[in-house]
Amino acid sequence: MAGQYKYDNEGAQFLTFLLTFLLAALLPLTYSLVPGRSSGKGSKQGWFDARGQKDENVKKITKRSFANPRLSGKIVLVISGWAAVAYLFHSIANAATTTSHAIYDPFSVLGIAASATEKQIKTHYKKLSIKFHPDKVRLAENQTKEDAESHFVNLTKAYKALTDETIRKNFELYGHPDGRQEMSMGIALPAWVVEGHNNIWVLGIYGMVFGLALPYLVARWWYGSRSRTKDGLINATAQSYFQHLREDTPPARILALVAVSEELQDPLFDKRGPGADEDELSHMESLVRARLRQMGERWRLIDHFRSHSIRKNLILLYSHVLRIDSKSARLTKDRYVIGLKAERLLNGMLSISLAHNWMDMTIQLMDMLQCLVQAVPPSPEMRSASELMQLPGITLEAAQAATRSNAQWGHLGLQGFWKMGDQERRKGLRVGQSNSLISEQQYKEAVSILGEWPRIEMVDAFFKVTGEKIVTPGAVVQFIVKVRALPFKKDGTLLFNGVRANSDLSKRDTETSVRPSNEEEDENESKQNPALEGKQAIGYAHAPLFLEERKPNWWVFLADAKQSRIIVQPVKCTDIGPDAVRTFSIQFQAPPQVGLYSFRAMVKSDVYLGSEAEMSVLLKVDDASELENEDYEDDISDPEEDTLAGQMAAMRGEKVKAARLGDEGEDESSSEAEGAHNHDHEGEDSESDWD
Repeated sequence: MAGQYKYDNEGAQFLTFLLTFLLAALLPLTYSLVPGRSSGKGSKQGWFDARGQKDENVKKITKRSFANPRLSGKIVLVISGWAAVAYLFHSIANAATTTSHAIYDPFSVLGIAASATEKQIKTHYKKLSIKFHPDKVRLAENQTKEDAESHFVNLTKAYKALTDETIRKNFELYGHPDGRQEMSMGIALPAWVVEGHNNIWVLGIYGMVFGLALPYLVARWWYGSRSRTKDGLINATAQSYFQHLREDTPPARILALVAVSEELQDPLFDKRGPGADEDELSHMESLVRARLRQMGERWRLIDHFRSHSIRKNLILLYSHVLRIDSKSARLTKDRYVIGLKAERLLNGMLSISLAHNWMDMTIQLMDMLQCLVQAVPPSPEMRSASELMQLPGITLEAAQAATRSNAQWGHLGLQGFWKMGDQERRKGLRVGQSNSLISEQQYKEAVSILGEWPRIEMVDAFFKVTGEKIVTPGAVVQFIVKVRALPFKKDGTLLFNGVRANSDLSKRDTETSVRPSNEEEDENESKQNPALEGKQAIGYAHAPLFLEERKPNWWVFLADAKQSRIIVQPVKCTDIGPDAVRTFSIQFQAPPQVGLYSFRAMVKSDVYLGSEAEMSVLLKVDDASELENEDYEDDISDPEEDTLAGQMAAMRGEKVKAARLGDEGEDESSSEAEGAHNHDHEGEDSESDWD
């Protein structure tokens, strides 16, 4: 085989092939690591959603250093890949200088610039011919006369390739002054691959790659995917959630389910037992129990735990949402890490709730996700205080004092805190007093953040069937929601459930929220992507106590409050800004029965407390015969009022057309002409009589 095919003995072609293959895989992988840029119109809201606004403890944990590089496997792979690219470039460059297939360059042979004129070429060649003529040149060490003659011949060929017309034509056509050169085709594989004494090594590499490594990777992927659900939960964890999660499961029970999840278990810690941080963990446990007693009977920590891991997980979970600090750096890091993992586990639990279409449990889990991201108490009774704790410097004690200081606004959370005014806020937080709950600097920062807080206003919500005026049983309905972010600084209007009290939206749609389809609007919607309408680029979520940087999202869904069921599954949306109304369209199938259905259109944030909206919408489903009657009536024009059918329709209160004046004038003129014509004939008759 080695005699039949020509292989790459120099290695340049094979290395070029490897370089091309490596770059084809490396470039998209590198691009995926570049921070994404939103394609939406507009700019970010400002400094509020900038990256890096984290608590000092979070910054210490996430800070990269030589001791803590925090490099993912993907980043290590990319760095290694680019190192290989640099090595291949260097090897190819070296191979190009020694290859026998180098491109013939007469300027390089003569050692003259490519921009030299013919006169300069002749002058330079004359000097070289004197210097390197075989009869005059002094042979160097290890140089023979044949070498000197060969060098002089090459100089002469290069000179003629640039000056002699015939030789120059050969050079231009074939790339060489001697004309067409011998061309050979080969395989871009190094020759050592097919050499007999290397067979065992080549076959060994093939066997390791295709017989061991590839089956191992496939098996690892296969069994790994089988051991987890599509939401990333371990099967044992998902099974536990399915068994114990109920429609009325309280929040404390949900946190307990998270604590016993397989993802949070540490068999080595259970086997080793309490370690050096046991005293600090016990102190945190006593603080957690004391805080939970203040929250009510529904919140308590069990006395006996099944394992050390479960005890530690539950204590750290409560420490995270209650903001109980630790003197141990290890426990502090574990607290933030378990908050991040718990958020992912709650998302898996949310999928289970949505599979059952539970409305109350779904909303409760969404609220708990917000509380985990912001590290605030998940108690519904403390919702107003929890909203205030999202502001920097506001502790639980300060938030409770602020909400109790004003009976009118205190129960409204962030909205009420904004409506209090500066003096009322300072009074509630005791700013500047000896028993101050917050410093002057912290107060100014909190108010600054409050002014930028992205409230959600529901501008409109309705139903529509494309090409139809009514909704019939089983029709494909579009549920259209229009929302926008409304920071207090831009518009401090009080919103009730995310809707303006004096807006037309609160007064319209008293009979039905179904809007007739408009052909022009439908055509415009078909031309543009509805998902991009009103899109405004926003930055990162303001969550100082959450370990990851993440973009805020909002769930948009439809629920039936009477039956406590989710009607339209939540769709996650983002890029909702203050400068444009964002429009979302969700399709679902209309109910199979005719009737009037009352639903709740809901929008909830997955990051911010107090950034949500809901309103009642009415879906009227009409019988299909109504659609046929409507089409039939559209085909028949209304009768005119001066006809018998028009007079009967007017008596029934139906629409009629006005009589056409042109027809009346024509009738009158024709009558007059006919009368005049008859009169002329009568005159003629009388004249004849008189004759």
